[in-house]
Amino acid sequence: MIFGHGDDTYRYGGQVKMNFSSNIYQKADLTGLKEYLSQHLDAIRNYPAPVAQELEGMIASRLGIPANMVMVTSGANEAIYLIAQLYHGWASVIPQPTYHEYEDACKMYGHLISYERTDELEILPQDRLYWLCNPDNPTGNVILKPLLMRIIKQHPRYLHVLDQSYADYTIQAMIRPKEVVDCYNAMIIRSFSKKYCIPGLRLGYLTASPIIIDRLRQIRQPWTVNTLAIEAGKYLVEHDPKVLPDMRAYLTEAQRLKSELEKIEGLMVMDTFTHYMLVNIEWATSLELKNWLIEHHGILIRDASNFHGLDVHCFRVAAQTPEENDALINAIKEFKTTR
Repeated sequence: MIFGHGDDTYRYGGQVKMNFSSNIYQKADLTGLKEYLSQHLDAIRNYPAPVAQELEGMIASRLGIPANMVMVTSGANEAIYLIAQLYHGWASVIPQPTYHEYEDACKMYGHLISYERTDELEILPQDRLYWLCNPDNPTGNVILKPLLMRIIKQHPRYLHVLDQSYADYTIQAMIRPKEVVDCYNAMIIRSFSKKYCIPGLRLGYLTASPIIIDRLRQIRQPWTVNTLAIEAGKYLVEHDPKVLPDMRAYLTEAQRLKSELEKIEGLMVMDTFTHYMLVNIEWATSLELKNWLIEHHGILIRDASNFHGLDVHCFRVAAQTPEENDALINAIKEFKTTR
């Protein structure tokens, strides 16, 4: 794995006052979940279930699919690495730029990796996976649902891994597991960490055909999902607390942030369908900007230079409150005057 993921607040002690680096909403009210977990702390005295069957059944019931199509994982990352392990030695197509762990997982298990260049696709083996982050990280781009459904159904030989970790941060329609029950070439990854703003608990799940789920269970370690994460998952599925803001209003504010950043000469902001956005800065490196913002304003951004295909002038920010967004805009303007 790389150590340049977003939300690297651990590097800066108490310096971070405003965190634009993480794509996860920073103002979530988790009071109900914390109270529930405080009443279940004695559960840590015992091992968790080797397989979180009760939670998987609850998720399946909510999704309207059979329980044997669901596997709870230690965050989305465990699902990614298990899939790469199960299909070791296959070809993997990973359109760029995107989440780096797909590439790391595929390299670990000997995949032949293509970055979707046409000349490569023509000679790749037919046994291949397509890794599709939707919404994409770091760009915020979304593959529209009708197009994605057509791709899956027209290419039954290829396996499609749909990472929908940020699905709750867009108003664009996503493919639901119930809609691909009969598509044995589609796997969907979802993240409790993002939807409920609990990345520290490491909780996600994968939906796929029963055959794929069974084969994944055969290669995974037991007890990968801890007791408190399972308890949290049960509470969250049952109560489904609304911890994210009104998404239309939030995305409207994100577009305002994008518009204000674009007014700063030398910044180019990519179009986005979610609350985070990729920015190119001409007159400095992203690391120089990141270090200056931390030192002078306690503002943390994501240096995006370690995404495949991006360079040292790329950074990513996720919209926060209007006041914090204005603080970021003004801080970048101030930094520009020092160049």
